[in-house]
Amino acid sequence: MVLTVKDFQGNIAPINNPTTASLVDTFGQVSQITVTFLRSLNPNVANMMQPRTLLINEDTQQQYRLQSVSATPSGGDYSIQAVFLGILHDWNDHYVDGTIKDTQSLDACMQLLTNGTSVTYTIHDSFPNFEFSTEFGKGKAYDLFLNTLVSDFGFEFSIDNQHIDIYKTIGQQDAFVWLDTLSFNTLNEQSDYTAIATHIKGTGKMDDNSKPLATAEYSSPHVKDYGVIDADFVSDERFTNNDALLAYLKTKLQDYPLIQRTITLNNDNTKSPFKLNKDAVAVGDHGYLRARNGVDVNTRITEITRDLTGHTATQITLGNQIKTFDRITADLQLARQQAAQQITDIKNEQSTIINNNVSTLDGGESVVRYADYAETLPTGQD
Repeated sequence: MVLTVKDFQGNIAPINNPTTASLVDTFGQVSQITVTFLRSLNPNVANMMQPRTLLINEDTQQQYRLQSVSATPSGGDYSIQAVFLGILHDWNDHYVDGTIKDTQSLDACMQLLTNGTSVTYTIHDSFPNFEFSTEFGKGKAYDLFLNTLVSDFGFEFSIDNQHIDIYKTIGQQDAFVWLDTLSFNTLNEQSDYTAIATHIKGTGKMDDNSKPLATAEYSSPHVKDYGVIDADFVSDERFTNNDALLAYLKTKLQDYPLIQRTITLNNDNTKSPFKLNKDAVAVGDHGYLRARNGVDVNTRITEITRDLTGHTATQITLGNQIKTFDRITADLQLARQQAAQQITDIKNEQSTIINNNVSTLDGGESVVRYADYAETLPTGQD
C-alpha cells in the first residue's frame, strides 16, 4: 500500500510508515481515508498539509481531498492526523446558477449539475421522468445530487474518482456467506426503534379552490404488531393522481426498526469452509450471516472499513442504515427548503387576498373582509 500526497503547488511525496491508515466506504457517500503519521518521518508531507492537497492511493488510483488536519505531541515528536474525502466531493465547489422545472428526465438533471465541471456520469438503467413542483437548481452541485435527485428518482450509485455510475440498485446478490467464529470474530448489533410508523396520510397538488387533486392513506401490515403509529403528514405538489401519491406514501413509511450489525472479519481463510476474500465484497452487496444458533440472516453491506496498513482486520457494517450526521443534516435541509416554499406560497396567497379587499384601522391592523366574516391579521405577520 502506497499513499502519496500532492499539494496545490504540484509537490509530490509518499507517506512513509504511516501509523494508521483506514479507508471507509459508505453506502451513498464518498469514501474517506484517515491517516496518521509522525512528522519526523515525513517532514515534507507534514508541510504539504495545506488546503486543496490531494492524497492518491497508488494501489487503486483513487484520489481524495484533504478536509482536516490535526497535530498532537508524541514523545518529542508530533503525530499528525489527516482526513481526506473522495475527490467527487469537489463537485460542491461548483454552484449551479441555472434551473429547470416541470417534468424532467434524470439525464437532463445530471447535465445541469455536471455542465462546466469535471464530473462525468453513466446512467445504466431506465428511470421515469420526474415532475418538480418548484424549480430544480440554484445550489451546490453535489448537495443537489445527493439531497434531491437520489430521493426524487430513487437510484443508487457508485463512484470512481469523478465518474458516477447510476443504477436502480448496486451490489451483487448472494455475494457472501459468513459464519460466526469461522468467518468473523465479533458481531455487534445496534437497533433504533424511534422512527417506526405504521400509518400515513397525504395530499397532492391543490386546485384553485385550495382542494387537493390527490389524496391517499396507507396502513402498514405491521399495524398488527406495533399498533397505529402516525407518520408525519405528507403534502406534495408533485402529485395529481391518487394511485401515484399512494405509491409514494408507501416509500415514505418506515414500518421496521433500523438494525445494524458490525462484524470484524477473520483474515484466516483456512478456518472457513467458504472462501473469504475481504477485498472482493463491496458496499451494496447482499449475503448471509449465520450465527451460532444456526439462523441465517439475509443482510446487505452498508459500510466497509479497511485498514490499509494491514495491521487490523476489516470491519463490515450490515443491515439498513441508521442515519449518519450528514444524512440527518441533509434531511433537515430538505425539510427547511420545503417549509420555506410553503411559507412563500402562504405569503403569496395572503398578499392576493389582502390586495383584493383590505381596509386599514387605527392602531395599524388590517381587516380582510369576506362575505360572511372578518379575520384580523397584525401588520407584518407572516
